[in-house]
Amino acid sequence: MARWENGSGWKCVGPAGGERTAQMNCSSAGTHLWGARTRPRDDHVAKLGSSANPTFGGRLCPARTTARKAAAPTAAAHARSASEPCHPALARLHGTVRALRAWSRSCGSGSGRAVDGLALLEAVLAALGDLLATPRAAAAIHHAADDDQVLDGLLVLADAYGTFESALLAAKQTLADAQAGARRGDGAVVAASVRAHRRTEKELHRLAATMRHAASRRAAPVPSVVADATDTEVVIVVAEATVAAAEASAIVFSGCADMSPDVSAMVRTVPSHKWLARLGVAPGGTKVAPEMAPAALQRLEELEGRIAGLESESQKVFRRLLQARVLLLNIHNPL
Repeated sequence: MARWENGSGWKCVGPAGGERTAQMNCSSAGTHLWGARTRPRDDHVAKLGSSANPTFGGRLCPARTTARKAAAPTAAAHARSASEPCHPALARLHGTVRALRAWSRSCGSGSGRAVDGLALLEAVLAALGDLLATPRAAAAIHHAADDDQVLDGLLVLADAYGTFESALLAAKQTLADAQAGARRGDGAVVAASVRAHRRTEKELHRLAATMRHAASRRAAPVPSVVADATDTEVVIVVAEATVAAAEASAIVFSGCADMSPDVSAMVRTVPSHKWLARLGVAPGGTKVAPEMAPAALQRLEELEGRIAGLESESQKVFRRLLQARVLLLNIHNPL
């Protein structure tokens, strides 16, 4: 049986006459159950009988300080990830915007670089969509004083890329006509394709000017109610992403329009029919010179392949723009 004695602990007396005192000691930093120490009686080791079932009273001290310190970083990280879940997406958007702007500063004209720019732009829009899908970022954008600005910017971009895809389709058609005319030695068909290509050039230059204007007038919106620095950063980086997208798009469109020298070097619409000689096409429907036609056709086919690559990347960008716009519309007009 067990009884309390002198307030020092539990004393358990077994059938063998032995007694055992169990003590619980709490260190200054926490608690440990140091176990029980046996107090011999009559120079014999006391043994508890099977009927003795000592119960230790009181309560355990709080957990050790060292254990709390070890668990603190994990708990803090969990609390941070739960309260600010948009941080990974925010960092990713920062990185993609920096990469796109670095490309815009260093790139030159040409369809090859334009394909690279479209791939970087698609990565920016993918990161933007991931960020807008987080509740924290959605709340920050919703409470921005002029959140319509980002929405309008994405609308302008989406319209521009819709027109860009149409221009690329027209360019593919003119190149196909030029190839057919070069194979048949039909100078009239080649001339018509060149005129159509000129119209496509003008459309691309107009799109580039629209994008430059959109990038110049975009300013970062300011949150109307600033909860903390993270909300402000979210609003600013979203606005920066739309501006960087417009800047890169202007360079892409200009680069695609600058593909025209590839065509102009081969076909030139002047009265003297010198442009026909560049393609190996003689006036009056004479057959193409065998030694010149393969080179001209090869250049046209290479240009057609570059346009196909641009078309594929622009479709990805267009889809990302539509997805980001839908997310912003849902943020702007929640159900």
